[in-house]
Amino acid sequence: MAVKAKAKIKISPKQKKIAGVVGAVVILAVLIFLLKNIFIAALVNGQPITRLSVISALEKQSGKTTLDGLITKKIILQEAKKRKVTVTQSDIDAEIKKIETSLQTQGLTLDQALAYQGMTKSDLNNEIKIQVALNKMIGTVAVTEKEINDFITENNSQMTPEMTEAQFREQAIQTLKQQKLQTKTQDFIKNLQDKAKIIRFVSY
Repeated sequence: MAVKAKAKIKISPKQKKIAGVVGAVVILAVLIFLLKNIFIAALVNGQPITRLSVISALEKQSGKTTLDGLITKKIILQEAKKRKVTVTQSDIDAEIKKIETSLQTQGLTLDQALAYQGMTKSDLNNEIKIQVALNKMIGTVAVTEKEINDFITENNSQMTPEMTEAQFREQAIQTLKQQKLQTKTQDFIKNLQDKAKIIRFVSY
């Protein structure tokens, strides 16, 4: 008994074209669903708020400040590399330990503080790396006996009854060092900015 050969189904070029279009639409729909959070920030009664509109609003509010900050960080890292200044994980861990100790006195954990700031531990590591590199390039500052005595005389009214003279003197030293360090840091960064070739492609 002869076996009948199966009839071949012929697909016209038009049908192939339609199938291709349908397939492309399905793939596009799947991609949009999977990647919707890349393009859409929220839906309000079915109407989308795009991430682009959010970014645009943020740029209008703080675009200049954010860009200036990123430029400064880039300049600092470039200078550190030029001077062969290295920041090890031990350096970063030591700073994190100081932060954790300080937060504990306020009844906070590092995770809580990061959550309040909208930061991750990776963000914190990057920030500390920049700060440590900056500190290594700037170096230390010193204060004179005259500066300490003048500060104590001018701010004597701030000494509380609970504080000893030695404690107030130590506070004066730390305050003066912090002020000098801040000034030295600002001058250092200003010098780097003046020497850097910065081309801005957007203005805010």
